[in-house]
Amino acid sequence: MADLLDIAPSTSVEAVTIGGDRIEVRGLHGDAIASIVSRFPTLVMLLGGDDMVSRLIGQFGFAIGPIIAAGCGHLGDERYEQHARMLAVEDQFKLVTAIYRLTFPNGLAAFIEVMAGLMSGAADEKPKVVKIRLRTSPSVSPPSSDEGSRQAMQ
Repeated sequence: MADLLDIAPSTSVEAVTIGGDRIEVRGLHGDAIASIVSRFPTLVMLLGGDDMVSRLIGQFGFAIGPIIAAGCGHLGDERYEQHARMLAVEDQFKLVTAIYRLTFPNGLAAFIEVMAGLMSGAADEKPKVVKIRLRTSPSVSPPSSDEGSRQAMQ
């Protein structure tokens, strides 16, 4: 069985060309997603429903800078967030599209399905019941004679 440290963290990078310059973006990890969602809680509510696209566009402007800054390795850096907000809309969408692909390589639907399973308690693995005995039990085997047995090392 593998240990947590045996699993390689995601290091996927995508280069996005804007105005002749290549900018490396990475997917967002859990801490970055949590940070952005805590700052912009309406983003979570936008992910479901029939009118998702129009609602997302309406709220996207507030979060675009932090998302791009985080995807470029500058989570929470106001200077980078402000600069990202001022980019052309087309360039913002190029960057966000690359960040999205790297953050959700199996698509958002797969991510939401896993999260829904966790929230409903229907995770893949059921909790395992483990019993721990707090007192030692007497041995079920008879004691051996002192002459015929070797001394145990202690």
